[in-house]
Amino acid sequence: MNTQGQPLYRLDGVEIDTSRFCLTRDGQERHLRQQTFQVLIYLLEQRERLVTKDELIGHVWRDTAVTDNALEQCLAEIRKVLGDDSRNPRFIKTIPRAGYRFIGKVEEAKPRVSEKPVESQPVAPAKVWIGKRAMLISSAIILIVATVTTIYLIRQRRSLQLLSTVTLPQTAGKRSVAVMFFDNQSGSADLDWLREGLSDMLITDLSRSKNLTILSRQQLHTLLDRTGHQSSEKIRLEEALDIAQKSKATILIMGSFARLGEQIRIDAQLHDARDGQLLAAERLVVDQPAQILTQVDLLSIKLASHLGAADQTANSGLTSVMTNNLAAYRFYSLGVEKAQAARNPEAIALLEKAIALDSDFAMAYARIGYTYAVSWGRLEEGKPYLEKAFKLTDRLSEKDKLNIAAWYALANQDFAAAIRSYQEILARYPLEVEAYRGLGRLLRGENQHDEALEILKQGLVIDPGAKELYNSLGGVYSELGRHDEAIAMYQRYVQLAPTEPNAHDSLGLGYQWAGRYQDAIEEYQRALAVKPDFEVSVIHLANTFYQTGRYAESLQKFQRYIEIAPSTAERGRGYSGIAVIQRSRGRINDAERNARQAFGYYKAGGGQLFVTLLAKGDLIAAEKLKQTIEKIGITNRGARGNLRELTYFQGSFELKSGRGPEAIEKFKEALQHRAPVWNFDAYEDCLANAYLELGRFDEAIAEYERVLKLSPNYPLVHYHLAEAYEGKGQRDQARIEYERFLQVWKDADADVPEVVRAKRSLGA
Repeated sequence: MNTQGQPLYRLDGVEIDTSRFCLTRDGQERHLRQQTFQVLIYLLEQRERLVTKDELIGHVWRDTAVTDNALEQCLAEIRKVLGDDSRNPRFIKTIPRAGYRFIGKVEEAKPRVSEKPVESQPVAPAKVWIGKRAMLISSAIILIVATVTTIYLIRQRRSLQLLSTVTLPQTAGKRSVAVMFFDNQSGSADLDWLREGLSDMLITDLSRSKNLTILSRQQLHTLLDRTGHQSSEKIRLEEALDIAQKSKATILIMGSFARLGEQIRIDAQLHDARDGQLLAAERLVVDQPAQILTQVDLLSIKLASHLGAADQTANSGLTSVMTNNLAAYRFYSLGVEKAQAARNPEAIALLEKAIALDSDFAMAYARIGYTYAVSWGRLEEGKPYLEKAFKLTDRLSEKDKLNIAAWYALANQDFAAAIRSYQEILARYPLEVEAYRGLGRLLRGENQHDEALEILKQGLVIDPGAKELYNSLGGVYSELGRHDEAIAMYQRYVQLAPTEPNAHDSLGLGYQWAGRYQDAIEEYQRALAVKPDFEVSVIHLANTFYQTGRYAESLQKFQRYIEIAPSTAERGRGYSGIAVIQRSRGRINDAERNARQAFGYYKAGGGQLFVTLLAKGDLIAAEKLKQTIEKIGITNRGARGNLRELTYFQGSFELKSGRGPEAIEKFKEALQHRAPVWNFDAYEDCLANAYLELGRFDEAIAEYERVLKLSPNYPLVHYHLAEAYEGKGQRDQARIEYERFLQVWKDADADVPEVVRAKRSLGA
């Protein structure tokens, strides 16, 4: 390809070579994704004028449906690599509600080419033949690569087409309805939340009818995102009809609202989804915003009557089953959104505001209980809220009652009852995507991974855009050691939620368990770029630094985690991490002090104190603590607790007590339980390490090789494998493994004991 005509741009300390797709800043090459690079180049090319969002998306993504988030992520990457600031821009200026403009001073030049042409030299016949043969081989390789790439792209496109379908089930006697987001005709920013809020209220009301099947708010979001619709724009009739037809809805509801002094006028229209014909229209005027909930109930009854949904009654509306306080409903809606993104402290704060405004808001109590007990694993804190919700059951729908029954069963660790509740929900409400996720998580906790995969995939048939289901699928595949599939699911989660820190954190976990530590670190850092105090990514980053021997950086992150920890349990987890590092450095007394501090904060987290006592040889104190840990048990978020760590503790005690055969059996049992991939140690090498300590080198080597097949860079496995080969007197094999270990731990602190010993062994 001739690239001589492609320009080279020079900015303030930055050089952009379009012929080589290369960006250099202060003499160092910087990486940009292909689409991000294309956005930058287009802004440079069009720097004399304003470029709209639609134009940028149309140029870079062409026929692919993407959201504003994809573009905003590209712009954030560009600003980061250029050292730009959106609040005080030097290069890219955002024009609110209009687009973007490149404002930096740009020097355009031709790309550098070699000035001295290569002189032709006589070529020997043998060299000519070799050259022709090389060309033939190169051509064949190019052809094979092109063919494979084409097949991959075709399959990928088909896969995306399958995933892009969100359809409502067609059931005899039921009408399928799509409710669009309302148009804010008032221009009042304080009312803008009603665009989705009014739609959500009607969806909630109409969903209670046995004669209707309603497109969910999440499904509508998914379909709008795929059409490239801007979140603040009015939905045109043509767009709405397209969405209704794609979702197999037969009826379309559209609407608008406007402020008239203190009053608010709400209009709603029913259309035939086949041709857009207007079937009915309703209008209501509320005297003040606080009356919206009551009036929307009446509006939904009128719309239901037009739809022939005779079972829709005034007693089943929002005010009877949710709240009659509009501000409380707003806090509730925002809180649920935060909870779904695993931003638990923010979710609880919003939901607490909802019940402060309405002390009988049953679902707000239930959601707080769910967030504590299920999302956060803080069972005792969640139970009182769930019990309060139960006392208000007269205000709940049947579906809500079933959900709360499942959550309360989880809070009491009655997993069989929780499974039955979720199964009943799905039998009666097959469109309830959250129930698929809950049941999948429970089955995963029971080690029924195949069944969990099947349930989660069924959920994606209902809603292929359900980001939480991709997150759950990634977790199941990770625990099965199917890393490529896990990472693909997590990447899909990130595509659907690029501005959610939890999405990047989940992808980081997938990379970490696969041994792709640098990729994991970058994803955790992306999560923290979105939300700097996202404590989940802080501790996962600390764990990853620990697993690669970067103890000083790990220690900093654990200390940061303690600073921002939202509860005493999390604070205890931070001190446990510090104890792990100190013990790994051989500082047993410091490790014990921090482990005791951790145990003081969190009784269920006494494991590091137990392991430290074993390291000290204090078996009496260790046994007493082991009994305490066994009584407390292991908790988990929304499923049975992972028993691998507890069984590992039991095996470690047997080994230190001189009972080798019993220890081996315990470690084998530990490996039958799920790997705690989120932890600083998944204990996958526990059996191999026991064999090594007992001098059973052949068995140790075989077990280490198994671990390396699961994760080729598993922490310290190459080091211990070298020790096993040394034990057998196989020095050459030991040297190879020490070298591999030092390569994996190339960024480790120089004074880490294993690094020092590996270098000493190689030097010897």
